[in-house]
Amino acid sequence: MLAPERRLPLAALALLAALAGAPTARAADLYFSGGIGISAATGDIDGSNDLGISSSGSDDDSSPVYGGAIGISFPLSELMPWRLRIPSFDVPYFPGRSLHFSGSEDFRFPGWRTQFEIEAQTGRDFELITEGPSPLTANIANVSSSSFMTNFRLDFPIQAPLHVFFGRLPFLEPVTLYGGAGIGASLNEIEATDTALGSDDDSGFSFAYQASTGVGYALTDQIHLSLGYRYYDLGELETSFGTGTTGRLSADVVTHEFTSGIAVHFYRVPFLGD
Repeated sequence: MLAPERRLPLAALALLAALAGAPTARAADLYFSGGIGISAATGDIDGSNDLGISSSGSDDDSSPVYGGAIGISFPLSELMPWRLRIPSFDVPYFPGRSLHFSGSEDFRFPGWRTQFEIEAQTGRDFELITEGPSPLTANIANVSSSSFMTNFRLDFPIQAPLHVFFGRLPFLEPVTLYGGAGIGASLNEIEATDTALGSDDDSGFSFAYQASTGVGYALTDQIHLSLGYRYYDLGELETSFGTGTTGRLSADVVTHEFTSGIAVHFYRVPFLGD
């Protein structure tokens, strides 16, 4: 049996080899996708009026969310095609003892699935109610939102690290963990009501961003399923209302969304052909 200090560099080399070789690289594909989910919103609401009375509070509500995207998918190695030298190094963990990690003279990024897309989502519709800025009143904010985002996503194959310890596990080969982020614009509409001062509405665009994570599954080479979580920030919404005594209301709304989706690859880009 090999000593621990010899098994460590061999395991590190095996892990690098598994990561660099999974999955096999593919050409770039155009795809369209659709998804549906549940959006749970939390709104921090601030109300005030000309009488100098103000209040703040928070409320939550949930709503369906749905939409679609069009994008391009290609291997990570196409996005970062460089060859790198990773040095070897030791990590001391006890006087006179250390863990040795062997580097690589020719490390290349693996062919993990990488996506860039343009996405539109709608359906978010929330009713947020808090105590109003005047006695015995309430603030009611009806908020609807649609998003237009540019997203990045990277799928990491579950099989890659497990291959080092368990060998090939065919049933896990289609499964990935993914992470992503997006920036764009949110088209928000708010209808604000103070039960004493009346109501008014306003709409407009605000900067928005999101972050996502979840599990992907390659049903076929052309059809990919996903199930995940997304954090989405709508930005701040505000409006004023009333005659004589004017009230103002602002709402800072974020959502936690649980989504499912399907992506269909429909065209292979010629300039990244096999």
